[in-house]
Amino acid sequence: MIDFDDIKDSLSDLTHEKPLLFAVIGIVVFLFFAGLIILMIQTSPVKKTEIPQAEPFTADNPVLPPDPPDIEKEYYPNRITENQWSQEEINKWFTYPEEETMKELEKANDKIVDDITGAAP
Repeated sequence: MIDFDDIKDSLSDLTHEKPLLFAVIGIVVFLFFAGLIILMIQTSPVKKTEIPQAEPFTADNPVLPPDPPDIEKEYYPNRITENQWSQEEINKWFTYPEEETMKELEKANDKIVDDITGAAP
């Protein structure tokens, strides 16, 4: 009967006493198994897969396009826009600028004008 403790002790002694020999044996075993796997892959028969030939299309019925999607509620693909806002739209969307904002805008515009006309004779 095989005593695994003896095998374990033998491997432990080999690794501690002769580490170079243990490394060489490990590399040889690894290369042997790698070569065996490569050999098995190279010699395995190649499975031939045949690509089926495409059959020509013959239309036996007319081609029907799919139904269009339902138009959502309150969705209009196009609409006629008015030239002027109604008073209700003005009250809803337009906000009057504040006095301070208008003064800052006026100062910024004056600075741009001064930069442009400052070099003019």
